Amino acid sequence: MENDNEKNKQVSQQNYSESQNTPYCITRRFGSMTFEETVQNVKNSLAKFGIDLVGEFDVKQYLNSRFNKMPRHLILMVCETEMASKLISSDIQMSILFPCNLTIKDVGDNSIIEVSIEDTETTWSSSMKKDVMEVAKNTKETLKKVLDNIEQLNVKL
Repeated sequence: MENDNEKNKQVSQQNYSESQNTPYCITRRFGSMTFEETVQNVKNSLAKFGIDLVGEFDVKQYLNSRFNKMPRHLILMVCETEMASKLISSDIQMSILFPCNLTIKDVGDNSIIEVSIEDTETTWSSSMKKDVMEVAKNTKETLKKVLDNIEQLNVKL
């Protein structure tokens, strides 16, 4: 039981300022939307840019038995058919690294929603193939457009 309490402390006391400074993802924070609005805006933005949502993983639900105070945390697995085809035709082993991940989570006191996209230029760089790196760059740019579009979908004129 003591081990479970220690895990609870780690989640509730996590330093979320670190999550904005990682080499493997690009993060934006939003304070003007609820968690649900952010999720919907992310899904709408994915659709706008032709990216398929191929899976959802609710981290809070999965780890609920381990953590009493687990913040909402959703992982969206996303893919775009043409980029995936180019990736696999360049290096069949790259299938281990896709679909790409995008996360949506409550941070701090649950008044801030953090959305992170995978930085495919970093995560796919282990292939060291020029064609893969071109796909990685294009994928990253598309995912950045999704990220940049999220809050714009919340503006009501």
